[in-house]
Amino acid sequence: MGVFSKMFGKYLLLTNTLSCGMMMAAGDLMQQRSDFLKKHLTKSTAANEQTTNVLSQHTKKLANSLDDELENLQSVVRIVAKNEAPVAANTADGYDWIRTRNMATVGLLQGPFHHYFYAVLEKFVPGRSAVSIVKKTLLDQSIASPTCLGIFFFGLGVMENRNLKEINSEVKLKLVDTWKVDCMFWPPTQFINFMLIPLQYRVMYINFMTMIYDMFLSYMKYDAEFE
Repeated sequence: MGVFSKMFGKYLLLTNTLSCGMMMAAGDLMQQRSDFLKKHLTKSTAANEQTTNVLSQHTKKLANSLDDELENLQSVVRIVAKNEAPVAANTADGYDWIRTRNMATVGLLQGPFHHYFYAVLEKFVPGRSAVSIVKKTLLDQSIASPTCLGIFFFGLGVMENRNLKEINSEVKLKLVDTWKVDCMFWPPTQFINFMLIPLQYRVMYINFMTMIYDMFLSYMKYDAEFE
């Protein structure tokens, strides 16, 4: 038996669990990178505007003495150096690795749930008929989705040393909006899953799609602003 066959046969639970953790971590790193690039773009734009303003003022003062001109040019250099210097440092190590570790841990917690849930779901709602696919999709969205979101928010809250009251407050604030987006992303994704993907590969497919979806989850957890 080859390695691939063992991964999706004898060691399927381990494969599903590890892949879920890895995809959660990858999704978070992608979100952090995206957030860094947006902040860098905003910062660079502000720096360019500031530099342009100084240059404009400098142009108006060309008639002044050479000493004044040199002083203005030096101020431009200082502004550019001040705004560009931190970029290299942030690029070298701009990731929150503790946050990524926590996301990976939550993925490892969700992996076994995915593994057993879809096995049981296939047992009780077998086949790939239109009726079966609709039933599976509805059950997935009504059972698996809120369960995984609960694991996500509560798991991260515990690892961030928050108390139960703080975790409950965050869940009340973010869960509904997160689930609304969840309802738009996962039903069509799972329809394809139940219609085309063999049972032993379904969790891996879900984990891959979760890597994309986790960019949104990471945003909702760490970057989204709520009134």
